[in-house]
Amino acid sequence: MKLLIKNGQILTMDEGRIIKNGCVRIDNDTISYVGEDVPAENGERVIDARGGIVMPGLVNAHTHTAMTLFRGYADDMPLEDWLFQKIFPAEDKLDPEAVYWGSLLACAEMIQSGTTLFADMYFMNEATIRATLESKLNANISRCVTGMEGEYKNRLSEAEALYDAYNGAGRGAVRVEMSLHAVYTCGKQAMRAVSKSAAKRGTGVHIHLSETMKENRDCYQQYGKSPTEVFRDMGVFENPTNAAHCVYLSENDMDILAENHVGISHNPVSNLKLASGVANVREMLGKGICIGVGTDGTASNNTLDVFEEMKLAAILQKGMRLDSTLIDARTALSMATTNGAELLGRGAERGKLKKGMRADVIILDHKAPNLLPVHNPESTVVYSANGSNVVTSIINGTPVMENRELLTIDLEKTVHGVNESLKRMGL
Repeated sequence: MKLLIKNGQILTMDEGRIIKNGCVRIDNDTISYVGEDVPAENGERVIDARGGIVMPGLVNAHTHTAMTLFRGYADDMPLEDWLFQKIFPAEDKLDPEAVYWGSLLACAEMIQSGTTLFADMYFMNEATIRATLESKLNANISRCVTGMEGEYKNRLSEAEALYDAYNGAGRGAVRVEMSLHAVYTCGKQAMRAVSKSAAKRGTGVHIHLSETMKENRDCYQQYGKSPTEVFRDMGVFENPTNAAHCVYLSENDMDILAENHVGISHNPVSNLKLASGVANVREMLGKGICIGVGTDGTASNNTLDVFEEMKLAAILQKGMRLDSTLIDARTALSMATTNGAELLGRGAERGKLKKGMRADVIILDHKAPNLLPVHNPESTVVYSANGSNVVTSIINGTPVMENRELLTIDLEKTVHGVNESLKRMGL
């Protein structure tokens, strides 16, 4: 398919280049031209942005997709109580059919709010992969491994089988990674085994790291080291690593992550809602650490709107440090696009509107009152926009939503599937 998106304010994320009235040409799944408006070619389909902002699709660098089923189920609780008293028991009731419908609901929400690539850490992953491929999204998906000595082996076997069966599925749309839940749910044997498995397969590792003060305190009591030091010593960081949260990092921890090129998924909404704290993003950026943004699961957020994460990532640091110059709009926008793609090992192909990159493109509503006037497109996107402003989403050159109409997901059928799953689970 050949597409021409014209009459757009093009926010390329390519070295700050902004084209006030330009177009993006797509040839099959690849961007072939970005620049001033050009005439359509014979047989080329034209999408008129009508002056709306045209930009790269957003990257949700950390989520638990099927947890849409638990949206609003366990609010206003401390993380440990939320996890052990409510979420883990509810997850015991899940089956693959429920995970499929919960994942498909999440895919619909992500498409409607401008996300084109996400990183999912969960289980029963075949169901999530099925939903991802049907909806045409891109995803890094990992089977979350937990367990102390000897208890982890079946889960690791599932993770390895998942990699063997699905890595590269959908012409590369799906990448399968390895995952360790956290230092408090995994023993050293599990950490070493997952690290070695990822290295053998040449894939990344997705982890939770220093999300709460209790996690750090308990880790010091058990190991005499920080969670960062424990994961390093177990060889985790010898693989490309996506570390979610990272709220309680010492300067030494940050140095370790920087030296090992570990990327961080910053989840400000979830961290605030669970009263986990505020990550020191300014210091981490100063160390040269690649930082993306993630929503976490909807049980702890309660949305998958990356626009919300962008805005909060910027204004939270300003307010905490009493410095309005911290985390400017371009930096926050980079977290949700180029940095997110880099963090997920996709930086060479996604995150920018540039010739030769994969065609993941979203268009914002040209007439939305909250987006007008547009003095600075970067500021408008970060401080004014929200997910409902996305009118068109194109992933790998294929329109998946136009004029707010989902093209790859039957939303009515999905809602029915979700409701039936909740009944079956007794929730």
